[in-house]
Amino acid sequence: MPARTDRSRSVEQPSPTSEARLITSSSVVTNLTVRAAGLVPARLDLAHVGTAEQQLGLTLGAVLVYLRAGVTARAVADGWSGAAVGAQSLAPAVAGRRPLLIGPTTVAAMIRFAGLPEVRWAFLPSRANGAVPAMLRIEVGPVTWEVCDATAYTSMLRAWRQAARLLGENPTEDE
Repeated sequence: MPARTDRSRSVEQPSPTSEARLITSSSVVTNLTVRAAGLVPARLDLAHVGTAEQQLGLTLGAVLVYLRAGVTARAVADGWSGAAVGAQSLAPAVAGRRPLLIGPTTVAAMIRFAGLPEVRWAFLPSRANGAVPAMLRIEVGPVTWEVCDATAYTSMLRAWRQAARLLGENPTEDE
């Protein structure tokens, strides 16, 4: 690198290539928020049953969640069950005042849960004289589901329970 002398000391000038190396070439998603209303399509795909590579793919709307251990699925299912108190205050179905997108059937995000993820929930009452409907916010690790009606809550709770049952009946060597 060329040095420039300023009276008795030399000052190093950074080269453009060394500055370019400091810029990262990747990004990280730290949080994901998913809004759901109505019947949320769910699909469960269990692969490599009974082996160390066992994995369950749980698709909830546009989100694909990968789980390997029954204890992980059970922790999430139990957390969703605990949110039933808040779900009782939700409307049975949200009227079509504005579109609440839950599709398409292709996956928009893939998440891998492991261990015992913390599940937190909060009921948010409607605002602006009902223009913004009440919703149940359920946080599972970095994913926040904003559940807008009881139909969405029930369909996703059913899927989480099925995932826990499938993985519970087929434990891995890790459990």
